[in-house]
Amino acid sequence: MEKRQVIIVGGGIAGAATAWALAEAGMTDVLLLEKAEQPGVHATGRNAAILRTAIPNATLQALALESAAFYRSPPAGFSPQALVDRVGLFLTAPAGEEAQNLLPWVNHGEEVDWQEVQAHHPYLQHQTARAWHFADEGVLDVHAILHGFLHLAQAAGVEIRYRTLVTDLAVDGTQILGVKVAEITPLTTSATTTLLAESVVLAEGGWAGRLARQHRTSAPAFQARRRHLMVSAVDHAIHPGAPVVWNLGPDEFYFRPESGGLLLSACDHVAVPAEEGEILDRDVLSYVAEKALRWLPGLENLAAAHAWAGMRTFPEHEGFHIGPDANLNGLHWAAGLGGHGITCAPAVGRLAARLLLGSRSNRGQSVEI
Repeated sequence: MEKRQVIIVGGGIAGAATAWALAEAGMTDVLLLEKAEQPGVHATGRNAAILRTAIPNATLQALALESAAFYRSPPAGFSPQALVDRVGLFLTAPAGEEAQNLLPWVNHGEEVDWQEVQAHHPYLQHQTARAWHFADEGVLDVHAILHGFLHLAQAAGVEIRYRTLVTDLAVDGTQILGVKVAEITPLTTSATTTLLAESVVLAEGGWAGRLARQHRTSAPAFQARRRHLMVSAVDHAIHPGAPVVWNLGPDEFYFRPESGGLLLSACDHVAVPAEEGEILDRDVLSYVAEKALRWLPGLENLAAAHAWAGMRTFPEHEGFHIGPDANLNGLHWAAGLGGHGITCAPAVGRLAARLLLGSRSNRGQSVEI
């Protein structure tokens, strides 16, 4: 039976970026497996697409800054269109201790008067607040990013298979042998077969821990958290090129122009099983609307056009989990990206690839950020 060097489980942003980074590093005997008919149908395709590099964790912020530079100047052939629309981003917080705590991780932005924020969004509530402007940030083209990774990976020789469900890991003691898979068709699921590999990367987002539970891996428990987003109806008071606004603090809320209206989130984060991560909770949608009225009183007649829910996945240590498993030789992780998966994808892919390649000759440790 053919044995691959690497099998990646999951065709979302983490799996795609890891496949691309391995190919970039010269490893092309890679097979990426995705159970859906197309890539990125879960968390990757259901996020707010906001590029924000001001993040409290210094290591994570470094990954975001590295990735932002990649998005502004991607490699040749990555995508025919720009990956980021640099409309700018305002990060705001109530004046006082809350804002003071932000200073260490917002200092790469320019502090501006609140009136400058309102000049772009005159319907925004006036308050005593501090604001920082990040001129080169804004809105990401998630579809172009995901398919750019996949395109360059495939061009280098990486194979991608869709409608392939990984049912279990194939393990011998403390050594990974590969994965057990079943092919999915509209009418049936095939018998299970085994695909052999020297290394397996688990990059399944909200389902990251499902294959590890019955094996003695070193991975932490993963938790999926649901967040709702709503897009309003068209309102001509909203300028389509206005900057993103992200208000921090106890009443966290963000919004950006989208399709003639505003994309809004009340930043809810309810822990749910991954299978329920995309189920709309109508009570939460009312909460989103309530926050919108508080923050945007100048748009009091704003109506909802559509809404959806998406998942963010966190390990119990509240950070990324990337790299080799300490207990199961050959098993690797690219999981628990906690809502920063798109923002940090190029750097995450390169880090996962670097740790995998390094561990082939020297047993490494996963990275918890």
